[in-house]
Amino acid sequence: MDFSLTDEQLAFGRTFEDFCQRVIAPRAADTDRSGELDRASWADLVEMGWFGLYAESAWGGTAEQVDWVIRAQAEESLAKACAATFLSAGASIGLCGAPLRLFGSPETQARWLPRLVAGEAIGCFGLTEPDAGTDAASIRCRAARTEGGWRLYGEKALITNAPLADVAVVMAVTDPDAGHMGVTAFCVDLSRPGVERTAPYRKLGLRGSPTGGLVFDGAFVPDVDVVGEVGAGFVQAMQTLEMGRISMSHFGIGIAEAAFEAACRYAQERKAFGRPIARKQAVHFKIADMKVMIDGARLMARKAAWSKEAGLPCADLASIAKTFATEAAVKVADMAVQIHGGWGYTDDFPAERLLRDARLGPIGEGTSEIQRELIARSMLSV
Repeated sequence: MDFSLTDEQLAFGRTFEDFCQRVIAPRAADTDRSGELDRASWADLVEMGWFGLYAESAWGGTAEQVDWVIRAQAEESLAKACAATFLSAGASIGLCGAPLRLFGSPETQARWLPRLVAGEAIGCFGLTEPDAGTDAASIRCRAARTEGGWRLYGEKALITNAPLADVAVVMAVTDPDAGHMGVTAFCVDLSRPGVERTAPYRKLGLRGSPTGGLVFDGAFVPDVDVVGEVGAGFVQAMQTLEMGRISMSHFGIGIAEAAFEAACRYAQERKAFGRPIARKQAVHFKIADMKVMIDGARLMARKAAWSKEAGLPCADLASIAKTFATEAAVKVADMAVQIHGGWGYTDDFPAERLLRDARLGPIGEGTSEIQRELIARSMLSV
């Protein structure tokens, strides 16, 4: 097996990592404290071409020129610099942009994809509801047929970017008797009458990535904004989440890498009993364990990304990588707090923020529990 990267991949990785550390990372702490999306970082990502990695040239992107391994490097670097910015940017161009790119009508694509790539519009993905998350087939949001289109009724919850998004891909039931085959995806202009937003949630971490709910009371969606075929929404959502889980593995790796580097710096600077604590075996072993988990997670995530690029089945790989990487991130960030001692419990150092941010990983894009269920089902015949 060849694990080497091409010259193009290496050059891109170095350039983007340098950009993220110089431009994005210095703002991360203030972004966390403000609880608001960092618009300056958003604009810088547009200028750097980050959003364009996920769309073809017809929509202003460069997707034909890059591959999943290049995207993996970009996602790791951005999550490492500011996980909140990564989450909002990924939800906009990934969770919202991907189904539009793959399944949307030409009219819908032409209206929204260039704006998402240019950062002029912000997208979100309306799947989760107050009583339906992991069990996506049990959603209650309804779409009723009307002249020229559909009207949406229901509520979505825990939606990244909902407080400020311009457009959403929303899953709604069009045939209550058809089970998961009765779910349809709609592209919803959130400025339309009949759309309301809940107040933003107060969250443990990722505070610079606003999260909230959407309430639909008869919001009209024209037929042209049905995403793909009527009744195909559940399958589309699963395909979108497969890609999202690969990205979430990079989210975990990026946070873990940031926590690891912070812990190494502190351990070499902090002295106890006249010597840097890095010379203590207890700290040594934590550093080693952190490195083992990060490198293991990266290998799993790279395999999933490579398989996706090669057109190979990767649903299991995506679940495996997502589970391992996001759980490793929590463990690595917790070790970083421990190495910092009392200072790790303050916001004088980044360790506490990284631990708070990491905790979403085993929950978002399908919990660790559902990932284990999916993995086990694919391995067993009973």
